[in-house]
Amino acid sequence: MSDFSPSGLYGLPPITSDGLRLGGDPRVLGWITEAVQEGDLLNRQDPAFEMADKGMRYIIGEQRDNAQLTLNYLPFAVINKSRKATQAHVSALTDIKPVFGYRATDPNFSFHGDLLNRLTVAWWLEAMADLTLGDCIKYALAGGTGDLAIEWDTSASFGTGDHKIIAKDFRDTLAIRPSSDPSPQLWQGVIFREAHSINAMRSKYKEFESAFRPAPDNLLTTIMSRFRHIVARIQTPAADTLSGLASIPAARPVRPGDVVLYRTYLNDLTRNLTNKPIVMGDPTANWSYVVEPGGPLYPQKRLIVSTPELILYDGPNPFWHSMYPFSRLKLWSVPWCFLGLSLLHDTIPIQDAINDSMKDLRLGIKQWTNADTQFDKNSVSRAFQQAFDPQRPGKKIGISMLGSPSREPYKKLDGPNPQVLSLLLEVYRQLCTEHDEQTGVANLQQLMQLRQMPGADTIQKYYEALTPELRQEGRNVEAFLRDVAQMHKFNIFQFQTSSRRMNILGDAGLALEDFDFDADSLVPAMEAQTMTPDPMTGVPTPQATPGYKPELDRSKARSVRAKAFAKMFIFTVAPNSILAMSSQEKKMMNFQLARMGYLDFWTLHESLETPNIGTPPPMPLPPLQMPDDPAVLLMGLQAGKFIPDPQRPGQFLEIRTPLTVTERLIAQQMMGIGMTENPAGRKSSGQQAPKAETKADGAGGARQTITESPK
Repeated sequence: MSDFSPSGLYGLPPITSDGLRLGGDPRVLGWITEAVQEGDLLNRQDPAFEMADKGMRYIIGEQRDNAQLTLNYLPFAVINKSRKATQAHVSALTDIKPVFGYRATDPNFSFHGDLLNRLTVAWWLEAMADLTLGDCIKYALAGGTGDLAIEWDTSASFGTGDHKIIAKDFRDTLAIRPSSDPSPQLWQGVIFREAHSINAMRSKYKEFESAFRPAPDNLLTTIMSRFRHIVARIQTPAADTLSGLASIPAARPVRPGDVVLYRTYLNDLTRNLTNKPIVMGDPTANWSYVVEPGGPLYPQKRLIVSTPELILYDGPNPFWHSMYPFSRLKLWSVPWCFLGLSLLHDTIPIQDAINDSMKDLRLGIKQWTNADTQFDKNSVSRAFQQAFDPQRPGKKIGISMLGSPSREPYKKLDGPNPQVLSLLLEVYRQLCTEHDEQTGVANLQQLMQLRQMPGADTIQKYYEALTPELRQEGRNVEAFLRDVAQMHKFNIFQFQTSSRRMNILGDAGLALEDFDFDADSLVPAMEAQTMTPDPMTGVPTPQATPGYKPELDRSKARSVRAKAFAKMFIFTVAPNSILAMSSQEKKMMNFQLARMGYLDFWTLHESLETPNIGTPPPMPLPPLQMPDDPAVLLMGLQAGKFIPDPQRPGQFLEIRTPLTVTERLIAQQMMGIGMTENPAGRKSSGQQAPKAETKADGAGGARQTITESPK
């Protein structure tokens, strides 16, 4: 009887005891090579694959045809509507910071949900994640599909670690036997094909330092990254043997010195069939675990890191979220295609027609201003014909009247019919209008203007500008962000320490869990019973812990508790919020609530995105989660987190930043901050959203006013 069950992956060599002990089985390399070829073929068979490179070239303006490259007299002009359309979509789809967040399903953990939201917003701003998201959207617009890798970088933030997101070319993401479900998380596996410098590989894998060699050029050109053209230019030029013998020996071009790396994630179903537990992963790492007899060997998926020549790592996936660490964005997809369709899929012919129309229009104008000239060979010499320039002003030409004076030595021929040029101009304008209509640029421009200049009818105009195509794109981005949010949430629970949270949020980053049995982690470690003094006798007696959850018991491993705890937080995105409609509605509503005194100063400015507004100062407030263990309470008292309640003997207050609107209103009242109104003039009606207007001042001048009433 074997020690391990089959993996469930066809053709994958089974796990052996020697393979686990030595850190990998060389037979797996052959299987990965075949999987790379299979995944590459799957991508190439999709109609969107060939369009990807063309879409990328069109966005950066490489739109010349062969005739323009070979015929110098043809005027060259590229009216790059493709780039403008791409920029408009990226700008509209990356304004998402104020409209997403986590919500706790259990009220006892509302503080943790708020902490997750603040950590996410702080990271989003600090890492400028919207720019990386924009790069991913550019891939999706150009090639139909964009991939976003989400990982934890231990070297970021001066060694404290932080999230890292990278936009990737979908052609370097190779699926292993994908399902018909649109979610990549249901694939049997995925391979990330990457190129890294030799120095970077030797620094990360010191035990294999002497084994890394530069990859051959034919292997490096399979990396479909944005630097692939640079690699192609420094390759050795192809030449036959005889020409090489005849030429002068030349130095071989410098090779890039990169190593091709494959990171293979597998949904491996292997089970431990032995009668003893097996330790998986580095025992010093927080993602290490013990597999009991009969248990799955890779509950968090299996990771194999390899080059074409050797295996660098073969073991558990280090991430608790048990997902493939990437999310796939398809702004427009159809169920019968594996990949998404590009925004430029239907507009490239229109882009070509725009360029051709401009080329023909410029050529016609050039032929009109520099018309053809007809010469009488018997009247003028060939030297005159070659030197004559019909565009040169002030020409002085001598003509002999002898012979046949009625014959013209030369004459200028008429150029194109002006009506044809006018028709070309009309066709060009119509093509530009059609391109903007197909790509939705006109509606996106209207949305962007409404963000900058909100007026009384802003919401109505938003609904008018939101076409079905734009709504669908926004919903696809919202769905795409859910996997990103899920991985981000787990990584915070797994990797982020209390010191890192304090660096980001100050004392507000501390949670009660930083003082419990599993310190320095947001994941609670509870006990079923706690020793509580009896109110009559004062004798400590065991009492059931309020809010105790068995799945968060301290006896369970932190990874198990983290998975259960993460399920208590739901990621929410308001519908159509990607296109900032919900954001505008929220700003207007908050402004009216603040005027009525039902919303605090800080929440209002946060919704208005006012910079450097700060937060309410810490103050004594009822504790969000009172510690059940007296030892934990004593630690909190010593740390200054708790103080005795002077109004209620035996009770305690928590020194913390106000979180809820009610607590912030109390802080606002204590600090004397409130809404102010100018006693002069009519009071604001609040019937419509405020807008600026210019009115006559009665003395022949003008004055600026803010009105909130209908005409």
